[in-house]
Amino acid sequence: MTKRMQFLAMGVAAGLLTAAVAEAHHSFAMFDRNTEIVKSGTIVRWAFNNPHSWLYLNVKNPDGTETLWSFEGSAPTGLIQRGITGDTFKPGANVTFMYCPLRDGRPGGAIGWAKLDDGKYLNRSEEHTSELQSHHDLVCRLLLEK
Repeated sequence: MTKRMQFLAMGVAAGLLTAAVAEAHHSFAMFDRNTEIVKSGTIVRWAFNNPHSWLYLNVKNPDGTETLWSFEGSAPTGLIQRGITGDTFKPGANVTFMYCPLRDGRPGGAIGWAKLDDGKYLNRSEEHTSELQSHHDLVCRLLLEK
């Protein structure tokens, strides 16, 4: 009976360790999820790879120079289900986007939504309606006018 209990205890411990590692990998602790910022930039590169996609943009600074920003997105499988593909973001195109910034202040963050030049909204979350698009238009105008 003690061997069974030892085996069971080892199995539970292995399961908890596996869950902790998986949770650590999918942590969003590096992003300030309580802050949402809207910016516009020019697409430099769209890295549509696993485990996470990355969007690289040149964003103009107040002095006219540009800074390369990097934004983490979801995995390609989840994005494809929402109509976002490897061809969605074209280098040289302009995009307006909302993101949660990196806590350490580097130029980048987690993508919330993006609005392409043609007015099309792309949202990495499943909840996205025309009502949200109207709200995002208003937020965009208010934040970009500052």
